[in-house]
Amino acid sequence: MAKILIHSAAIVSVDPDIGNLSRGDILIENDRIRAVGADLGVEDAETIDGSGMIAIPGLVNAHNHLWQTVIRGIGSNFTGSDYYDYLHAGAAPRFTPDDLRASELAGGLAQIDMGTTTVFDWCHNNPTPDHTDAAIDGLAASGVRALFGHGSVKPKPQPGQPHFSQIPHSRAEIERLRKGRLASDDALVTLAMCILGPDYSTIDVCREDFALAREMGLVSSSHVWGRRNRLNPGGYLDLRREGLLPEGHNAVHANYIPDEEIRALVDAGCTITATPIVEIRGHGRPPLVGRVAAQGGRPSIANDSEVGVTGSMFESLRIALQVQRLFDNVQTQRELDEGTNPEAAAYEERNLKTIGTGGGVMQRDHISTGEGLKWATINNARVLGMEDRIGSLTPGKQADIVLLRRTDWNMAPALDPENAVVMFAHPGNVDTVLINGVVKKRAGRLVDTATEAKARAEILQRGARLMADAGYPHLAW
Repeated sequence: MAKILIHSAAIVSVDPDIGNLSRGDILIENDRIRAVGADLGVEDAETIDGSGMIAIPGLVNAHNHLWQTVIRGIGSNFTGSDYYDYLHAGAAPRFTPDDLRASELAGGLAQIDMGTTTVFDWCHNNPTPDHTDAAIDGLAASGVRALFGHGSVKPKPQPGQPHFSQIPHSRAEIERLRKGRLASDDALVTLAMCILGPDYSTIDVCREDFALAREMGLVSSSHVWGRRNRLNPGGYLDLRREGLLPEGHNAVHANYIPDEEIRALVDAGCTITATPIVEIRGHGRPPLVGRVAAQGGRPSIANDSEVGVTGSMFESLRIALQVQRLFDNVQTQRELDEGTNPEAAAYEERNLKTIGTGGGVMQRDHISTGEGLKWATINNARVLGMEDRIGSLTPGKQADIVLLRRTDWNMAPALDPENAVVMFAHPGNVDTVLINGVVKKRAGRLVDTATEAKARAEILQRGARLMADAGYPHLAW
């Protein structure tokens, strides 16, 4: 039996029974965490020196389009409909299956390198089975744990063809994958359905798609905004009335849906994922994480699309937390100005009695860094239906573990390791990554250097070609 002992690390477990340890050990046997404690005294194991390190659960990215890695960064200045015009209408149709494979491989490797061990890969550029198979090939070759979300393309209809909103998800493809290479729910790469949902499809298509996901026992996920142009104005409230809202369904974005709709999702056992790092660019609504929490839900976060923003979950977490804190403070300040919050007024008055105290407004339901870290670990694991497998350093769970160098200049002295992880860490601090008990990154470098070098060369060449083929040389220079 293979044993690995991570010895003498600061441990941020995200497990309420274990808590945080200033110095502790983690014992791994094969693919599982077997014990977490102050000094396990294990001698017959390969030892990883954790001194000077912070051990955390592998980060979980609850929403990423890895097929877009090959054109990463072209859209940081996109506004309005640019994303759809340039990407879905322009570049996406020019992807070959091999482009998709290379992009998924590079994207998976990048996630590992950045300390993310699991990703919900929302793949909605798969016009043929060959594209789908190539995407899964790349994902599997990267070694990342993934929920492969089989999506559907959104082409502009040709004369005489139905609009994509009228076309149900492909039963043939879901059955092929579910009965074939993605039949297991315990493998490193598993299957989900990324369906159009109530914003992008008719109610008849919703009926078929939700029924298929339920029949196949799959997590389903939909892009949902809740704007006035949604095809079903009642959104998930309409689906609830029809009894179509299944436990475990995942809604992404949802910035404009009313609180009643959030509550309906929460009460049904569904999950809601915010992508603030993308959403703050063009959606001036209150942060979704706070609204979900207020309705009794567990916030989930992700980065969304690397066409415009980084795939780092450290950055997504930090921005999500800070934007929510900012909004809370703005709300309280508005109430102070209006004289409608006597508790905040009394707090401010106490602060102003001390000379030199900057003070600041009373933050509503102060969100701690520890709570924020849950958004990127255990809460995101729940979105993927994997809360019993990953998301915390809990004995019995699979050994997805990240070690960060707390001695790096941007982290040291890391007196509070939890704060250091959430507010200071970046991918450059990721020293070691284990997935399923297998070391994927060691001493700051990916272990599979040959695959990494090939993937890096491929995306450089393929990305430039795709931009040229699409007629977008001004986006790649």
